[in-house]
Amino acid sequence: MQNREIALITGASGTIGSSIANLLAQEGYSLILHYHHNREVVEKISEKYSGEGRRIVLIQEDLSSFEGVKQLFITIEENQLNPSVLINALGIASYGLIQDVSLKNFEYLINVNVMSYFFCAQLAIPFMIKNKFGRIINISSIWGEQGAANEVAYSMTKGAVNTFTKALAKELAPSGVTVNAIAPGIVYSKMMSSFSQGELEELKASIPLQRFLDGSEIAHQVLHLLKDYSSYITGQIITMDGGWS
Repeated sequence: MQNREIALITGASGTIGSSIANLLAQEGYSLILHYHHNREVVEKISEKYSGEGRRIVLIQEDLSSFEGVKQLFITIEENQLNPSVLINALGIASYGLIQDVSLKNFEYLINVNVMSYFFCAQLAIPFMIKNKFGRIINISSIWGEQGAANEVAYSMTKGAVNTFTKALAKELAPSGVTVNAIAPGIVYSKMMSSFSQGELEELKASIPLQRFLDGSEIAHQVLHLLKDYSSYITGQIITMDGGWS
């Protein structure tokens, strides 16, 4: 098995992460699927695709602390699967006025949406440099570029992901490692469970394509960036918003 065919996906039990995991498994990748909750989602992927030279390892960790990130990579090393592909798909949302955001919630949001991306990349990069090949893809958001009222803290974290992507791409380019981000528009997921049907329809009507983005579409964009013909694409924030911006 070539190292370039081993991918680590954080937040693999989420809507976007699981879509990416399903597609990469179909494409023959061995996978390290990180999850914090909803083990049944990643178990289904493992049951469906394990075998035929493909390994799928499930690892539960809370990546809101550096210790959790470090333990994730200790477990990866124990399983002797060194990933040359890192998909940072972990993320949590935050809705509300800025004056209602507590310090505890703010710190948790920063740790999950920013800190975990930084340190997962930091610990994965030695594998990539050794192999002289690597792909890092960060899942961002259009709010990281434009900002959104009532989502100031969330927008801030995704803006940080975008800048992190651009800076890291410059740093790793000489090592044969590309770094890009995908900035989705509205994907219907558990993050939007608090929205009423009327609010969802109003949001949909504001999108020129008149529909929400599907996780499988993001997964195919990820796959595109993993191909050899995309090796000259790095440091990019690829927006998928249906013409919204």
